[in-house]
Amino acid sequence: MNFPYRNIVVLTGAGISAESGIQTFRAQDGLWENHRIEDVATPEGFARDPDLVQDFYNQRRKKLQDNAIKPNAAHEALGRLEAELEGKVTVITQNIDNLHERGGSQNVIHMHGELLKARCSESNQVVEHNEDIKTGELCHCCQIPSQMRPHIVWFGEMPLRMGDIYASLEEA
Repeated sequence: MNFPYRNIVVLTGAGISAESGIQTFRAQDGLWENHRIEDVATPEGFARDPDLVQDFYNQRRKKLQDNAIKPNAAHEALGRLEAELEGKVTVITQNIDNLHERGGSQNVIHMHGELLKARCSESNQVVEHNEDIKTGELCHCCQIPSQMRPHIVWFGEMPLRMGDIYASLEEA
């Protein structure tokens, strides 16, 4: 592809995955309509009621793996752009789904985490995790086995990979 730009950065959010059937958080019928943010998307909510938080994200994880959920034309177009561009395409997404990767993008930065991964509450080690995370499911990566949690950035936590994001923007 002959294109005047060599390094392109694309920022995506919930809108790109909504067409694929992923329910957004802020839409009129969004996920926040049935849940208080403080209960399911904060470290304090997790400390108060880990079962509720795990169930909330377990449901999202199951939905993402439903055969009906597929990358849409926008995900696929970004994958093609990355494959055909004589340069670098970086997708920085606020989304926690894997539809960019399934659409063909390889250089994706998930600033709010990834639904199909889990994180140790103690060491922050991240592992692939496609199944439910249960309260009492411990990570064995560190000296003190600790509760696994969704690999999701909650309100009050810093977005992930900010150094990589800034570097990508500098190169664009």
